[in-house]
Amino acid sequence: MAVAVAAVLLLAARGYAEATRTPRLVEAALPLPGLAEGTEVRALLIADTHGGLPDMPRGRLERIVAQANRAGADLILLLGDYHTAHAFAWPGRHRLEDSLEPFAKLRAPLGVFAVRGNHDNFWTDRIMGRLGSPVLLVNTHRDVGPLVVAGLDSAAYRPDLAKALAGIPPGRPVLLLAHEPEQFAWMDAPPRPLVMVAGHTHGGQIRPPLLSALLDRLRPYRCLRGICRDRGWTLVVTSGVGTSWVPLRLGVPPEMALLTLYAPSGRKSGTER
Repeated sequence: MAVAVAAVLLLAARGYAEATRTPRLVEAALPLPGLAEGTEVRALLIADTHGGLPDMPRGRLERIVAQANRAGADLILLLGDYHTAHAFAWPGRHRLEDSLEPFAKLRAPLGVFAVRGNHDNFWTDRIMGRLGSPVLLVNTHRDVGPLVVAGLDSAAYRPDLAKALAGIPPGRPVLLLAHEPEQFAWMDAPPRPLVMVAGHTHGGQIRPPLLSALLDRLRPYRCLRGICRDRGWTLVVTSGVGTSWVPLRLGVPPEMALLTLYAPSGRKSGTER
């Protein structure tokens, strides 16, 4: 019994250490239909920050924001779930403002944009609106010059792809933000070529050796992380930086994804490095 307890404690300590490490920066490159020849746009994806104690206090979130600014991206995209979602209440006070206010310091030449996740609500909208940045996209879009950034609402509310894309001129390149990648499976192929980015999965968050393949088979949606393609969709899923239910990660360290989008007639697609 003592050995079993010790093993569980050691595993939990390892999981907490992995969950609270500095996010790694992973990179990928993809063609985006409609981009002008010779154009490249670097988009930094940050998902599932889940601000709150014990693993994402405001100080850690501020360090992640500073790290994001150093990445040199043209766009910074926040993919939802900004507040704690643990299965227990942790002692101490962490306000929703503590989970959102650090984002106002994010800087990118083409802008900072966000979508809502299933743990976000009306109060998220109010606070982001007061901060002024990031710009929250709820079934709408913004033209930022080289491309159009469109945002779907969370599947927990009322995502509307047609509304998000309405009015975008034919041929304009579109980068579609969503929280849940499973929306990719529920919707018909898009009416125009685009690239969709999402979070939500945490990459599985806990993928212990030997059991991870079995756990992945039991998950309702299997595009947990990386680049997936289906029915004309191209989807990029990042495993994010925070945690949900328990403040642990195993086999899936925190990450931010730096996606380089280029004209289809340009260089060949790259892979994560």
